Amino acid sequence: MNPDLILRAILIDDEFMGLNSLHILLDRHCPKVKSVAECRNPELAIEMIENYCPDIVFLDINMPQMNGFEMLKKLKYKGFDLIFTTAHREYALKALKSDAVDYLLKPIDADELKAAVEKVLERKILNKPGTALEVYNDMLNSLLVLNKPKVIVNSKSGIESIETKQIIGLESKSNYTQFYLENGDSLKSSKSLKQYEEILCGNRSSFMRVHHSFIINLNKVIRYLKTSDMLVMLNGQEIPISKSRKEEFMKWLEK
Repeated sequence: MNPDLILRAILIDDEFMGLNSLHILLDRHCPKVKSVAECRNPELAIEMIENYCPDIVFLDINMPQMNGFEMLKKLKYKGFDLIFTTAHREYALKALKSDAVDYLLKPIDADELKAAVEKVLERKILNKPGTALEVYNDMLNSLLVLNKPKVIVNSKSGIESIETKQIIGLESKSNYTQFYLENGDSLKSSKSLKQYEEILCGNRSSFMRVHHSFIINLNKVIRYLKTSDMLVMLNGQEIPISKSRKEEFMKWLEK
């Protein structure tokens, strides 16, 4: 690693304690990161990013004047790597984990922070440009789960906004996905099951892909049949668990 490589960072969080905590962690654990600006106002943060052209931006998602996603839409300069920070630990989404973007839960863990910074350092060493907004559309889908417990389904009859707590499960049906809802309704979506896995499933999520054809809401499981490795759902539907997914399900069951 280039010993002279330094990442110029901008820290954005509407809470003073959040900024201060992150600053201290970076000083202690990430010597390759230099904070060039820190800001609690998203509008001012936009100016700072345009002026400083940083290598990396640490961005809080939930800010009262303007959330992090809204702020990103207003930026012209996009040549930085982006690390989100948020206090919403129950919605940690693996969908936001990629080479370009990372996602840290507050209170921020020092080891996770170091790992996120290492990702950015590796990108710089490989001369990969910052791609802060290249996964923006996926982030918007994730935000629907993050800030509002709903998912948008583009069905044949129209665009539906469904509360995630009403979803019993999802099934892959050739080139579309079938939703099964608590009220007995079902919907067809043109998106693949893999796309919904990225939106719904993640750390501490109540959704799990238990089979290549099924995602279930774990809160809607009423029985596990050991002899057949089947799950009985709230609506009476029996869902198989694949061998590759069984260990993950059993760990959840033992919690």
